[in-house]
Amino acid sequence: MGKVETKPDLHQALEDFENLLETPIIPGELPEWCQSAQSNCVTVQESLLKKLKDHVSIYKQIELEDPSLESHVLTMRAEDERLRTESEHFLSEFTRAAATAEIAEPNEGLVEQLAGEIADRAIQFIIAIRKQEHAVATWYIEALERDRGDKD
Repeated sequence: MGKVETKPDLHQALEDFENLLETPIIPGELPEWCQSAQSNCVTVQESLLKKLKDHVSIYKQIELEDPSLESHVLTMRAEDERLRTESEHFLSEFTRAAATAEIAEPNEGLVEQLAGEIADRAIQFIIAIRKQEHAVATWYIEALERDRGDKD
């Protein structure tokens, strides 16, 4: 029986990416680290884009259930767009770092510093994604469970 490849969910993809980003770069292994970061970034981006598509219907449901939450939905939509743009930016940065690491291997100090700076910003990006997921869940639940007094 063949093994079925499954894409990790966003939570797992973020955890894997964060673990890699927090791992120190061992001298001489910069190209491999950059390739792994690039690969993990692709996985996060794919999972994130899928999740952002799911948000569309969630936002419609929130607005339907409780129109007074429209300002929160607008904020979340703007954050979704920012995260989409950031994911593309990080993928580009890790792709560039991986290519640069290959040619700079004998003298990788500057590229290692650059990779470390990208990693630090990427960890902040991971936190932003998690915050957004919590915000979406919170406002969705609030829309469904909010006590709006007597409707009759």
